[in-house]
Amino acid sequence: MALRAVFIGINQYNDQGISELNGAKRDALALWALFTDSIEGLTSKLLVDQDATNSEVRKYVFGALSEANGDDVIIISFAGHGSPDGNIILYDTEIGNLPGTAISMASLAEAFKTTKAKTVLFILDCCFSGQTPARVLETAGLPRSSFILNEVYGEGRIILSACSVSESAWEQPGTGHGLLTYAIITALTDSDKQIVNFPDVVGEIIRLTRIEAERINVKQTPMFLGTVIGGLTFPVLKRGANYFAAFPHKTTKKVSGKIEDLHQYGFPPSIIDQWKVRFPHGLNSLQIQSINEFGILAGNSLLVVAPTSSGKTLIGELAAIPSITLGKKVAFLLPYRALVNEKYEDFTFNYSLSGLRVVRCSGDSTDGVAPVIKGRYDLGFFTYETFLNIILGSPGILNQLGLIVLDEGQFITDPNRGIIVELIFSFLLRARANGIEPQILVLSAVMGNINNFDRWLNLPLLISKERPVPLIEGVLDRRGQFQFVDVDATIKNEELLPVQSIVQRRDRPSSQDVIVPLSKKLVSNGEKLLIFRNQRGAAQGCAKYLANELGLEPANQVLNTLPTQDLTNASQDLHLCLKGGVAFHNTNLLRSEREAVEKEFRKLNGEIHVIAATTTLAAGINTPASTVILTENEFLGEDGREFTVAEYKNMAGRAGRVGFNEIGKSIILAETPLERAQLFQKYVLGTPEEVQSSFQERDLSTWVIRLLSQVKEISQKEIPGLLINTFGGYSASLENPKWVVNIEFEVNTFVERLLQLELAELEGDFIHLTLLGRACGSSSLSFESSMRLVEILKEIDTSKISPVHLLGILQVLNELDSIYTPLMKRGQSESLRVSDASKRYDLNVIQSLKRYCHDQFQFWARCKRASILFDWINGEHIEVIEKYYTANPYQGTISYGNIASIAEGTRFHLRSAHKILSTLLLDTPDFLSELDIILQQLEFGLPRDALFLLKLEIPLTRGQYLALFSAGCRKIEDIFDLSNEKFIEYVGTDIAKQLLSKPLKQ
Repeated sequence: MALRAVFIGINQYNDQGISELNGAKRDALALWALFTDSIEGLTSKLLVDQDATNSEVRKYVFGALSEANGDDVIIISFAGHGSPDGNIILYDTEIGNLPGTAISMASLAEAFKTTKAKTVLFILDCCFSGQTPARVLETAGLPRSSFILNEVYGEGRIILSACSVSESAWEQPGTGHGLLTYAIITALTDSDKQIVNFPDVVGEIIRLTRIEAERINVKQTPMFLGTVIGGLTFPVLKRGANYFAAFPHKTTKKVSGKIEDLHQYGFPPSIIDQWKVRFPHGLNSLQIQSINEFGILAGNSLLVVAPTSSGKTLIGELAAIPSITLGKKVAFLLPYRALVNEKYEDFTFNYSLSGLRVVRCSGDSTDGVAPVIKGRYDLGFFTYETFLNIILGSPGILNQLGLIVLDEGQFITDPNRGIIVELIFSFLLRARANGIEPQILVLSAVMGNINNFDRWLNLPLLISKERPVPLIEGVLDRRGQFQFVDVDATIKNEELLPVQSIVQRRDRPSSQDVIVPLSKKLVSNGEKLLIFRNQRGAAQGCAKYLANELGLEPANQVLNTLPTQDLTNASQDLHLCLKGGVAFHNTNLLRSEREAVEKEFRKLNGEIHVIAATTTLAAGINTPASTVILTENEFLGEDGREFTVAEYKNMAGRAGRVGFNEIGKSIILAETPLERAQLFQKYVLGTPEEVQSSFQERDLSTWVIRLLSQVKEISQKEIPGLLINTFGGYSASLENPKWVVNIEFEVNTFVERLLQLELAELEGDFIHLTLLGRACGSSSLSFESSMRLVEILKEIDTSKISPVHLLGILQVLNELDSIYTPLMKRGQSESLRVSDASKRYDLNVIQSLKRYCHDQFQFWARCKRASILFDWINGEHIEVIEKYYTANPYQGTISYGNIASIAEGTRFHLRSAHKILSTLLLDTPDFLSELDIILQQLEFGLPRDALFLLKLEIPLTRGQYLALFSAGCRKIEDIFDLSNEKFIEYVGTDIAKQLLSKPLKQ
């Protein structure tokens, strides 16, 4: 008698239309290892991923069946996708040609009938209906017919299928196996007997599968069909050499700091070689500690609080590689689109040659949402909001993730963004109850008292104050005296500037009097400076006078790369500054201009020596300076509040360039010795504020509906418990054990309101959100904003207005009212904005803009935003918009930063409101389809008829797109009918050459 086996498992597929799986390869590998370790004389073949092609599977499966003799036993296991019409899907299956590229059960049935083998055991861990992460190939137009099982089984022919024809075969969180395979492994390895017998063990396999399915809230019942006289027996399976080689026990193996030490964790050689070049000095102490003491490479979660430039990002990279090698995905969550784009480009450059697939999801049209949904990626970068929206819409995606890295964890305290971070964490905490527990790394440069934040997340805490580049922090007054904490932690005073160098340069004393001599001194020493100002205009002005005063060489390389069309007022200032080796960085600059400035400043010998920037540059963007100067004595931000200590520490942390300076320096400017002492005590010696939730009881309705959108149903009395799952609720209940009882009345009152508004329904003791309620809860809008939108849309006949008019209606939302809209508040000059809006929008929209207003200025601001948006999406030049909507140069000035903020805010909330709109406007699909076009117009600022230009392979600036459109181009072919001179004039020489060689996106 011969025993032959073929084990097949497919996670990845050649056809881009087929979703990837996580556990199928692992299933095949585990069964192959267990059987080969336990059964002597077994002839086996393992086929996984790209080896599991149609031809190879046919060769080994049909070959084993056709060559078998009368006493032989054949074992075949398949883990992967099945299709509703009865096919198993191979690596090279084409979704559009299943009959020619898949293997049908009919052909297997015929082979089972004709084989001479005494016994055939067929383990089938796939499904033929259901949804991701169920193992089904979703194909359009195919019948959901019963799978052809009745022709496969019979005497001597046993089939063990993962589920019935009407169910789905699911993957189990945690183990990385299919539910059926996990049950088989458990039943065949945990037996007290020396041998196992089919069908005796089948009952246990079915029981274990059903229990695990119930635990993750799904239904799955395996099917066992067929008989064997005397049964099919073999030894209890043992984990041996093959199994432990395939699944090494996760232990914390010590590293010394040499990159080569990572070989023991299975890091691919290509990555080891690359890191040896990127990190010639090896791992630093923080990274070594995270591995040796906290086991991040063994899958352990961790909260890391360490200074800027201490190497936190590499901790995330280190933990990512083991997850990816196990077939899991990795998600990096970041607060800003700029950070997502920066990290995406860095990781693409560093890892694409190693075969890792990197995607980004930040709310842009170039996002890789489709690859994320289909699981066709390895590393993903997400803004907080985008990640939350994706997991709310497709919660199964969490089961694909082996690691989630949340950077800038202190944002949980942010009054505007904190709710997003907190809801992500609460979602992950609830997922643990279903066995979904990816490794979590939370990284932060500035956290004070942790305030049980680590206990809430159940994460170990690693705190370090060590910086690769030591930092001197101090305060400089107008007498030139510098009080500072030196690198040895001693407090010192010195004359940093001669008092005679500080002279009044304007009609009254100003920060310019100190900044000029200070910058001259530091730049003459070869330092690069980052000067923080609290307003965009102040940053521009600072850069302009420094460009005149410092006498530096022009930054010609940057000047040659800047856009030339559709420029802003700030663009002109930037050109002037760069001619003096200085730049500024704020939202008045075009994105391409900001990126050019950042890139040049990062260069070791770059031509930009000083950047004057608003505080947004402190949020993790890689622009380290030798010295950071914080100018405003009172640290007043645009929102009228003082900077927190944490915000100061984040800005100060940008000082210190690895490989450029041995010591970084942070300097706060003060007016008097007294103010110097006060600022020194508050900021330099201060401790960052304790971690606190942004939850406020006044926002209870928003928190409750968002939490309800994360659960299918819940009893009304358990709803207050959802709030305990938030950090705010957790902290409040620790301080006051009766907190939940105290808020029950408010929660119940709100639930009654949900029921009255038909946003929720009661079924027995359980409450669940309706379709509209779920749409409101899963949006980024506050509950009150959602209700404003619902009320207005229910009153408007959308068949009589253009979808573009939604841009006006959205301005009534609280979130858009909070966007700073410069207004001239003296007199009635801004009343003109009502007339502007009336020319652009329907009367119903103007009436809507009047609702929920506090005063006439709020109404005028809404009209102003709506009108600006209309001009923006219709291709009006930025300079024209800036000039027309500026009431006077001193109050109400509209700059590109305002335009971009209004357009981006509206785009974000329109995308977020899409589900609400879809629910309310089910009968108007054409209206809804137009919204996708409007979203593109908002993103790029292009007329509808110019959007075809986005098909070009090389992304252009708005000005370049508009130049081509203004030249009469109405289809791609028109572009290449332009003369070479005109083409180069519009897009530049380099881009023209690239477009001519490869014009269209693939």
